[in-house]
Amino acid sequence: MGDGPRLDWGLLTGFEPGRGAAVPKDLARIFQVAEESTGLVVRPTERFELAGTLNGHPGHVRSDEAKRPFPAVFALAVAARSATGPLRARGRDAAVTALLAWARVYRPTGNPVDEWFFVPLLQAADLLAGEIPGADIAILRGWAREFAASGDAFYARLADGNKVRSNNWMARRLLIRCVACTVAADSAARAQMPALLREFTARNFIASPAGQRDGRTFDFAQRDALHYHIAAVRPLVEMTLYAPDLVDRQARAAVASGLEFLRPFFLGERQHVEFARTTVSFDAARRDDGNPAFQNAPWDPRGGRVVLRLARTAYPEVRGWTEQIVDAGYDPRTKLLAAIYGEPQRQAQWIVGGAG
Repeated sequence: MGDGPRLDWGLLTGFEPGRGAAVPKDLARIFQVAEESTGLVVRPTERFELAGTLNGHPGHVRSDEAKRPFPAVFALAVAARSATGPLRARGRDAAVTALLAWARVYRPTGNPVDEWFFVPLLQAADLLAGEIPGADIAILRGWAREFAASGDAFYARLADGNKVRSNNWMARRLLIRCVACTVAADSAARAQMPALLREFTARNFIASPAGQRDGRTFDFAQRDALHYHIAAVRPLVEMTLYAPDLVDRQARAAVASGLEFLRPFFLGERQHVEFARTTVSFDAARRDDGNPAFQNAPWDPRGGRVVLRLARTAYPEVRGWTEQIVDAGYDPRTKLLAAIYGEPQRQAQWIVGGAG
């Protein structure tokens, strides 16, 4: 791997800033976010307290506030790589300041529920490669390596039968690991990823009560919630975008089945009441605390929009029944990701600039 970005950046690598052509609209929106964020102030915290805490817990509130600027840091890094003029320099300076501040304070614990929110920061660090001094990028790549190593240590302490080896925790851990070890150029850790992913998909995608594998996940059975089915599938979809060489045919087929499982619920052909038979007591605690995502109510198909919008780029199987979600109703990062990993026929638009 060279000195530039190491993740797959899709059509973003084909966009050539400064050629005088129109900027694709989804990239222009990211530039706007970056322009609004050049004065960004981050307040790194030494640890996150999201896993196992209710929304009103002081540590949870503090963690939510600390990660609030993460999408802006991502936007600044995109501008540092793809913008022109003052925004390029201002974006670069603001992004590297924010990332170095976090790298100096936050030591990864390996808990994937707390740490999968750092993926946009690891992506941002990757985009800055070649744009900032070598000493700074070495710090950021070393920080990325810590995420991979701490995740390995976290899981090494768990018994083989622990449920978090089979559910969304592991899905998030694998996403963090694949991004982190790619950014850090840890070839040994990277070489282990396809086997880890195959093992996980074999655990996570389980048979129905009738004995057939139909795309349902361990999470769906454990939590009786499509909310958690998506929590297990989305990290795997994102892995397919950022490091497609690590997701082999077997793993892709498993992910595709998990997406297909959503189809009747997303289209309104079937209804599912969330968490009605969950086996996890904390789900009831969050329900009783008033968290709207954990009420015993029919699943809202809007909850599938982001995962399916991202999946359309790498899993053409879903395109025929998800046309209605191709609209502007997404956050800037999701819209950019959907654009840069989009259909090949859009390549020319990004090479010369044009519609997003």
